[in-house]
Amino acid sequence: MYSTRRELIQIGVAGVLMPTVAFATGTEEKGDAFERWRREFEASVPARMEAAKVVGASFAITSKRNPVRYASSFGFADLKANRKMTPQTPIHLASVSKLFTASALVQLFERHGYDLHADLNEFIDFPVKNPNHPRLAITAHQLITHTSSISDEGYGDYSVEGDPTQSLSSFLKSYLVKGGSAYSPKTSFLKAKPGTKWDYSNVGAALAGYLVEAISKKDFASYVAENILTPLRITNAHWYLREFSPNVLAKPYRFENGEYVELSQEGYPDVPAGMLRCSVTDLAKAIQAMLGQHRDGTPILSKATAREMLRRQVDRKIYPYQGLGWTEEETSKRKVVGHTGSDNGASNIVALTGDNSQAVIVLMNIDGTDETSAFRASITEDLLAGAKLAG
Repeated sequence: MYSTRRELIQIGVAGVLMPTVAFATGTEEKGDAFERWRREFEASVPARMEAAKVVGASFAITSKRNPVRYASSFGFADLKANRKMTPQTPIHLASVSKLFTASALVQLFERHGYDLHADLNEFIDFPVKNPNHPRLAITAHQLITHTSSISDEGYGDYSVEGDPTQSLSSFLKSYLVKGGSAYSPKTSFLKAKPGTKWDYSNVGAALAGYLVEAISKKDFASYVAENILTPLRITNAHWYLREFSPNVLAKPYRFENGEYVELSQEGYPDVPAGMLRCSVTDLAKAIQAMLGQHRDGTPILSKATAREMLRRQVDRKIYPYQGLGWTEEETSKRKVVGHTGSDNGASNIVALTGDNSQAVIVLMNIDGTDETSAFRASITEDLLAGAKLAG
C-alpha cells in the first residue's frame, strides 16, 4: 500500500520497528546524556533503514535557542550517482509544505488587519460557494483548518513530470467554479455546511495559497520567498523544480519487486498544497520561526500569532486537534502536534514536543508503505527523546 499526499492514512505501528535508543539516566549531565543518545541513535539507524527499505533520510531537532540543535543524514540522495544524502540536500516536503502556506496566509492577514473569518470572496476574483449552501461564506480560517467543505473527491491525478503546466488560478477555477472543466457540485464540495466538518483538502490549501497571491499582488512562490524564506536566510528552498541547480535534489524512489525504482520529479498545479522542496536544516530554521522563536532579524510571525496558530481552532467534536495549519499526527507511542507529508517518493513528518517549544523532523526520499511509515514513527519517537535531552 502506497500513501500519497492525497490522503491521510492512520497506520498502527505499535511494536513495529520500535526505538532501540536507551534513555539517559537521571545522574548524567544533560550534555553527556545527549551525546550518548546521539551515538546510540546514529548507530541504530542504518540497520533500521535497511529493514524498512529506506533509500535516504535526514533528521533534525530544533531548540528554543538553536534552530538546528541536531541534524544528520543517512543513505543516498541519488543511488545511480552514488550521491549521499546530507543535511543540506533539498527533499520534496509534500504536505509539510502546508505549514508554509498557512504561515504565509496568517502573516499576510495579520499585516493587513484582515479577519480570517471573513468571506474569502472579498479577496479573490472568482466566486467560491458551496452549491449545497450558497448563502454560507467559506473563509480563510476554514481553508487552513480543513473545514471549508471544499472536497478533494473530484481531484484526479494532476501530477506531471517536472513543473506543472497549468497555473494555480486556472486549476482552481476549473475545479471550484460552475462551468469549469473539473467542476462538479457533488465532488468539488461536501454536502456538509462550511465550518461543520473536517475533511483534509489539498484543493483548499491551494486556494489558501491563491488568497496570498490575490491579496499581495505577487505570485505565491515569490511572496513566500520574500516574506518567509529570505528573512530566515534560506536560499535553496523552492516551489518549482526549475529553480534548482542540476544534481542537487534528492531523487524519489519506490521499493518494488526487491529493488529501488527511481521515480520522476513531479509537479502539480495545486503548488501551495505540497510542492516545496527544502533541506532538513532549512526546514528546521523555518519551523523554529513558525514557533515564534526566531532570534535574528525580523520575525516572520509574532509570538502571539505563533501561539494562535498552535491553539486548537476546531471543536473536538469535529476533529481531535486542528490548529492553523498544524494538525494531529502519531509516532509509535503517542499523538503529537505536527504535520506529515507523503507523495510519490516522499515520506516526511514534523512533530512538536509536548510543550510545543521544540520540533523534530524526519524527511525521506521513499514512497510511503507500512514499513517506511513504521520506521518514520519510531525514528520520530527517538528524536523526541533526543529533544528532551537537547533542551
